[in-house]
Amino acid sequence: MTDLVKWCLKIAYGYGRLTGVINFEIDLKTGQTQVTRRATLISASTHLLIFGLLAYHTLRRNVVTVMWRYANSLHEYVFLVIAGFRIVCVFLALVSRWSQRRTFMRLFNSFWRMYQRNPAIIQYCRRSIVSKFFCTTIAETPQILITLAMMRNQLSIAVALRIWAVFSLTAILNVIISQYFVAAACVRGRYVLLNKDLQAIVSESQSLIPNGGGVYVTKCCWLADRLESLAKSQSDLQELVENLSTAYQGEVVCLVITYYLNMLGTAYMMFSFSKYGSLGNNLPILVPLCAIAHFFIYIFDCWLNAFNVFYLLDAHEIMLGLLDRRTLFQPGLDSRLEMAFENFALNLARNPLKLHSYGLFEYGRASSFAVFNSLLTHSLLLIQYDVQNSKTLG
Repeated sequence: MTDLVKWCLKIAYGYGRLTGVINFEIDLKTGQTQVTRRATLISASTHLLIFGLLAYHTLRRNVVTVMWRYANSLHEYVFLVIAGFRIVCVFLALVSRWSQRRTFMRLFNSFWRMYQRNPAIIQYCRRSIVSKFFCTTIAETPQILITLAMMRNQLSIAVALRIWAVFSLTAILNVIISQYFVAAACVRGRYVLLNKDLQAIVSESQSLIPNGGGVYVTKCCWLADRLESLAKSQSDLQELVENLSTAYQGEVVCLVITYYLNMLGTAYMMFSFSKYGSLGNNLPILVPLCAIAHFFIYIFDCWLNAFNVFYLLDAHEIMLGLLDRRTLFQPGLDSRLEMAFENFALNLARNPLKLHSYGLFEYGRASSFAVFNSLLTHSLLLIQYDVQNSKTLG
């Protein structure tokens, strides 16, 4: 499984270089990062080509007409808005990536050092990483099949280039999301290791019987040293999480908007297939089947992304719960060990682990439920509007 994780990460790195999201070079053997002329030219050329094709594609304004000629006006408005927001969000995400290139290089170096010191973190996040990799890979297949089926009579080199530009946007989004996913999963793996060490320290401290002897004092000092070292590791890890959250906050806002609109558009497309049969009279059955498959894969992908963050926050809460067990220790515990526990707990209380973006929202189950509730409400409103105005929209 570890070798599979390494292959997934290598492929993700190659995909990142291919899409220009990773605009610097990484030595996969040493982990060293550097800005090179080749990496800059490849990334810049890729992005200019993608947005140049999209600009040309938009100015001609014929692809939307071809793809949705049988759709009513509401379909056109919905998908034009979604497409427009996706282009803007990807553009802003790439602007953030270019403006913070050095920041992302330092982040990668920090994660590489964390992995070198604690290679065991992979075994606690490998299933999540592999699941995310295959889900992302499979999710793009239905979209490609739908597009090819709908454009089968208009395919040409020019149209193929435009389709490539559109799918490049999805690829760029997937790369950015996957990078954040892997980073959060690795932090969670490190938290699991820290919790295991803390569990051992707490268990040994609970078993201590205060007697004032030399062996007792020596063991308390040894446990205090271990706890202080663990607290320092946790502080460094939380600082890394905060740096990660700060670096990605602009991109995360863009990704949340894109995910929200994609889910809204996909839900409306599912309704349209059930109501109208298909968006075109001559479309094969493959189109609605792929749309259904894409809908459920997309939901699963969102579930993976959400719970990856939830599990990280849960790991932090487990650490807080372990520290709360210090109230069960035998009275008269060594003062230095007691102080080490108190300082650790006080530091966590003063600096709670929070993942946020520009103060707009904070990641967590409550915010995710609010987003889901809003998505459901807007989907129903959109469908209700379609039903009430179907005659005038036709």
